Amino acid sequence: MFDKKEDFPTVDNKSVETIVGESVKLKGNLKSDGDIIINGSVAGDVKTKASVQVGTSANVVASVKAANVQVSGVVQGNIEAKETLQISETGKVYGDIHAGVLVVSPGALFSGKCTMLETKRDIELEPILEEEQEPEEENKKEK
Repeated sequence: MFDKKEDFPTVDNKSVETIVGESVKLKGNLKSDGDIIINGSVAGDVKTKASVQVGTSANVVASVKAANVQVSGVVQGNIEAKETLQISETGKVYGDIHAGVLVVSPGALFSGKCTMLETKRDIELEPILEEEQEPEEENKKEK
């Protein structure tokens, strides 16, 4: 069951707007509408409407907010993934997580609090009502 190495989907190179290379050290906020790949160091906030991919050599000290987040390196900060957060076997997350779907591979490290975001579903729940039963005393009087 755990012997199978899970392949994580990679972002489409056509939609990648920003790549932070391994030797790059970025201090400040990073905001984009497209996909972001981080292989270096980022200190600040990372925010995009698309996906963030944190590579195995990456060290991110920032809050990350995106539709999808894939962590294979280190993230020290809170992560909000509106759709899916994937932490690979080499990934380490130190911070709180808010995600629609959370995938944690064996070997991954997560230290923080996790809150699952509600997804809109067309499910209507009906309240459970208990049947009213007559008290035993009234049953005895009738007999």
